[in-house]
Amino acid sequence: MVQATTPTFILTLPNDVDLSIANNVYFTMRQGCTRIQKDGEDLEINHNIVSVYLTQSDTLKLTKGSAQIQLNWTYDGEKRACSEIKNVPVTENLLKEVVA
Repeated sequence: MVQATTPTFILTLPNDVDLSIANNVYFTMRQGCTRIQKDGEDLEINHNIVSVYLTQSDTLKLTKGSAQIQLNWTYDGEKRACSEIKNVPVTENLLKEVVA
């Protein structure tokens, strides 16, 4: 992923996970103290596949290096599950500003 761009992450979970019946689904990206979280309408969910769109502003918060991503979700009865943490490389952009 490159800073200041608008990537879409497509996360595919095992077939036995049905996120369409989850109460809440949360996407988190973390790099050091910087955290980007998306949930609700920010996510497109289709059974076990989650699509997450990041904005230019989101990716400008990150620095060159590696960031971690993870999904968490909840079901009735205070049940909670999560995906494994995955590392995503972040590369530098020479134009570090939001452009139209």
